[in-house]
Amino acid sequence: VLVMQLSNLFEGDKLEMMLQDLGFAKEDTAAAQKNFQLTLTKIGLVEKHELNEELFKQVFPGSEITTEEAFRAKLKEEIEQYWAAQSRNQLHDQLYHYLIDETGMDFPANFLKRWLQTGGEKPKTAEEAEAEFPFFSNQLKWTLISDQIIKDNNLQVQADELKEAMKQEVMRYFGGVNMGGDTSWLDSYIDRMMKDEKHVDSTYRRLVTEKLFAWAEAQVKPKEKEVTPEELAGMMHNHHH
Repeated sequence: VLVMQLSNLFEGDKLEMMLQDLGFAKEDTAAAQKNFQLTLTKIGLVEKHELNEELFKQVFPGSEITTEEAFRAKLKEEIEQYWAAQSRNQLHDQLYHYLIDETGMDFPANFLKRWLQTGGEKPKTAEEAEAEFPFFSNQLKWTLISDQIIKDNNLQVQADELKEAMKQEVMRYFGGVNMGGDTSWLDSYIDRMMKDEKHVDSTYRRLVTEKLFAWAEAQVKPKEKEVTPEELAGMMHNHHH
């Protein structure tokens, strides 16, 4: 049993995380100076697993990986896919802001602010509506821009694409295992998902947005820039929409 002050053990974001876990505000300096009793109930030792087929199957269920070489190649492939997706997200973020910033639209601001005050389930004050208006106007602008791009370029999502997306969603839920055998239950499950209008609509919007950004990607010639993982994360955290 130990008595400690959080500020003596942690600093920066780790201190903020500990304060929040204990129910305090992350900037509560007074709480950081309080004494806390820490009781150790268990000490565990993490050991490296032997590089064998048991580990390969645990990490990549359903795969036919049997050698360390193939395992490392698969790991490299997964890491490359992750960072390719992160890079693509950054490109899409820049395309989004370009379309928002370079498309001129004039909205009746006073009317929309009054609507924000009275149009929702819960009335808002003039100050609340004023604070929300920049985010709301950007959302409205993006909806109009994206709907026009979808219409002009005939971007459509077919029923079979919706079903396949839902199938992949279910497969990911089960960890991507190779189910094999009778999968009729899966088709039946997806048919039920297709009857859920809310789920179908959200899946449709996700797929059509992917098509929209694929179209936008084809209109530009991106310049490659090598950055660290931290720099890439910083770029993405600088934008909120």
